[in-house]
Amino acid sequence: MSRFFQNVNDSESSDSDFSSSSDSEFSENELEQKQKQTSTAASGRFARAAYDSDSDTDVKRVMKNPREKQMDEAVKLSTDILKAMRTDEWQAVSVDYEKLLPVVKKLTNLLKGESLPRVFIRCLAKLEDRTIKDGMNKEQLSKLKAADARAFNKMKQRMRKDNKSYAKDISAYRENPVDSADEEASAANAAVESGSEDEDQAVPSMQTARAVPKAKQAARDSDMDSDDSQWDMDDSEVSSSESEDERQVGFSRWLKKAPTKDEGSAKKTKKDRSQRSTPAPAPQADADEDDGFTTVGKGGKVAKKVEVTAESLNKHLKAIHDARGRKGTDKKETVVMLGSLLGVAGNALQRCKVLMALISAQFDESSSQSYMPVEQWKRSQSSINELLSTLEANRQLSIFETADAHDDDSDVSYAGEEATLRGSVVSFIDRLDDEFTRSLQTIDPHTPDYIERMRDSVPLYVTIVRAQSYFERAALQESLCRVVLRRIEHLYYRTDQVNSQVEAAAAALETSGESRIVSGGDIESVVHGLCTFLYQHADPLLRMRAMLMHIFNHALHKRYYVARDLLLMSHIQESAHQADVNTQVLYNRALAQMGLAAFRLGLVREAFEHTVELMSSGHQRELLAQGVGQMRTQQLSPAEEQLQRQRQLPFHININLELLECVFLTASMLIEIPFMASANANPETRRTATCRVFRRMLDYNERQVFLGPPENTRDHIMAAAKALADGDWLAARDFIQAIKIWSLLPDCEEIKDMLASKIQIEALRTYLFTYSTQFESVGLDDLATMFDLSRGKVYSLLARMVYQDELQASLDEVSGVLVFSRANFEASSRLQQTALMMSNKVNAFADINERMFELKNNGGQAPGDRQGNADQGGRGQGDRDSRSNYQRGPGGGNRDAQRNRKDGGAGGNRNNNGRNTNNNRRGGGNQQRRGGRQ
Repeated sequence: MSRFFQNVNDSESSDSDFSSSSDSEFSENELEQKQKQTSTAASGRFARAAYDSDSDTDVKRVMKNPREKQMDEAVKLSTDILKAMRTDEWQAVSVDYEKLLPVVKKLTNLLKGESLPRVFIRCLAKLEDRTIKDGMNKEQLSKLKAADARAFNKMKQRMRKDNKSYAKDISAYRENPVDSADEEASAANAAVESGSEDEDQAVPSMQTARAVPKAKQAARDSDMDSDDSQWDMDDSEVSSSESEDERQVGFSRWLKKAPTKDEGSAKKTKKDRSQRSTPAPAPQADADEDDGFTTVGKGGKVAKKVEVTAESLNKHLKAIHDARGRKGTDKKETVVMLGSLLGVAGNALQRCKVLMALISAQFDESSSQSYMPVEQWKRSQSSINELLSTLEANRQLSIFETADAHDDDSDVSYAGEEATLRGSVVSFIDRLDDEFTRSLQTIDPHTPDYIERMRDSVPLYVTIVRAQSYFERAALQESLCRVVLRRIEHLYYRTDQVNSQVEAAAAALETSGESRIVSGGDIESVVHGLCTFLYQHADPLLRMRAMLMHIFNHALHKRYYVARDLLLMSHIQESAHQADVNTQVLYNRALAQMGLAAFRLGLVREAFEHTVELMSSGHQRELLAQGVGQMRTQQLSPAEEQLQRQRQLPFHININLELLECVFLTASMLIEIPFMASANANPETRRTATCRVFRRMLDYNERQVFLGPPENTRDHIMAAAKALADGDWLAARDFIQAIKIWSLLPDCEEIKDMLASKIQIEALRTYLFTYSTQFESVGLDDLATMFDLSRGKVYSLLARMVYQDELQASLDEVSGVLVFSRANFEASSRLQQTALMMSNKVNAFADINERMFELKNNGGQAPGDRQGNADQGGRGQGDRDSRSNYQRGPGGGNRDAQRNRKDGGAGGNRNNNGRNTNNNRRGGGNQQRRGGRQ
């Protein structure tokens, strides 16, 4: 144990040791003078420690500031490096050196220009001497461990690089390498007590005092009163501290002593008195009385009683603004302080400045949460409404982003003249609306909390309307376009009945003047006026979003043709893929709503075309921002999944995907079933499926061994498709009308009647396509009776089919008969079609076999090369003729004629003339070749 930490008993029993170590002590008078010159005198008060008289080693450290902590850590690491360097433990030296560098960096910032610890500079100098100047040869390195040798080489490189930053301090140290008696005594006794040298460096390095001569040790006891005066003790405590200080030597004298049992009550009484008497705003006033301590509150924060007036409001606002975003800043306390500042605002200008800072602080308070709590959101909305009310009452005030900042105290004397403030009201509106949307995305839509949260949408819409009125009056064009778009976003997906109630709540406000954007009237004119304003003044992105919302609103109210013309004239479909994700989602929603509008009007083909691309993708939820689907081939990362969830729309804005699928499949059935019938009746018709999704579902349904009664929407549509293909239009109608999803549409009865009429028409077309090859003619009255249609409707339908070449027939208007042409009887049944296909394939196989046979007879050469081979020699002519005649059979090569007879006897007379011509040509050629050989 170091001699500086010996207790009183050891010091009394070994006076000689105590006197020998007195050379390293410091005189209290010189230390007091040094402390008055340095700025660290006050912090030295926290470095006292007390030792219990019954224990030798129990040291209780009461308090240390960051500067002292870093100082002690630097001294300790430097000491450990010097110890390890003496024993050539270079691996430990390297580890401690890596720890020392960041500590010294922090200590340099805390010292603020003061000199670094002497031990650290000495450590760098010793390392440089040992590694660079002295060094080690290969033989010396071979004696070290491999890890120590590598660490030595590493330290050698580090010294050349790092010591450049401390070259001035190292050179100053080399001029006076031993600057205290402690270092001299430690250097002399290094062989006996190796650890004491580095410990002795702590006191002179931290206090930076000169060495004390041995003659001054005798005056230490007489100067104890002056030392006690430094700690601001009372006269009643001096006597007890003198006896205690006499028993403490070395570094322990400078540590704060723990109170004993006798003086515990007196210390406690004094501490309570100092805390009661010290005012919170100025704790330095009684620093001598309370021993340098400051009253603290909960959480270690200094309890301050802030008194704010209108004159000092700007100073406090600036302090709050500077502390914003810093680590450790209490956001709730900031909101409370700004609330108190709002109460002392002297005029409208100061009130607007405090309100803007308060709104920003309220939004910052919940920045780390998934969404802003409802109570905080309502407080923020109340603050924004108060700001808008202040601006409405003081029209000479305006707030925009490019205004000059008012940081001076000129607003104290504000008397109502025109003034501008730097800020962004539209950013507050955007943040408020985004927080409302984020809360709806997070709350479960099937709980009452979602309904309660939805009630705040009307007050939010009223706030947006008030902001629009302010921006119109202040002529802030860009902010006005942004807030108008926010207003449209709250209107476009709602019906006119709901929007009328919302507009009535907004109209109840007494806003200034009449809006030049919306001139009143019904909801359609309000939406049209808002969108038209954005078409004329907004940038392209806002203009595109406004156009898509306008299209969605027209389609929602069955104005399909207006929405279609607006979409086609704007050419949005050409540039939608280049827009951002939210705009693409809005484009998909507009197309889906147009498909629903077309279906409600009975436009089946248009409804199919609007929804086929969306429903065929298999990612309807992602494309409409209504959920995150499960991908089989791709697994989303947590970040991508979180991003998709943030893009989701609130539940009440979603389009019903089951209704959209029902509309798509019903339209596909009415288009695909007649197309399949026409393809089967006419082989030359294009067989490509119009809707692959519906065809796959139908094929899968037909492959099922057992099918029960339909349960869901898809089963009902598949059952109706089968009945429609069989000509049972009554069953198909019943299956379609039994779907319960139609009740979600506002005019479900009209839609069911429309579907029944469409099924009758498509059933008639399917019947004609299927049985056109079986009849020569069919009466119009019979068709009208069979499908429960009027004669005029049947006549118009048949005339259109004949005109579009869907049927090879003629319509006899006089006799009321549809006469089919003879072209339909060329393939009158599926059996005949199959037989003809097989006959064609057999003929193709026969031709292939004949070519292969001729190649085999010619030795792998074409028939035209026979004469050339015969001239070149080879096998005899007679042998070739004999083998050829033998293989061709009797009759001198009349195999073609035999095949003609087989064809004629096997399969009828179709295309016999063409085959006989070919056979005669082939037979003549063979005879000519044989004649030439003869």
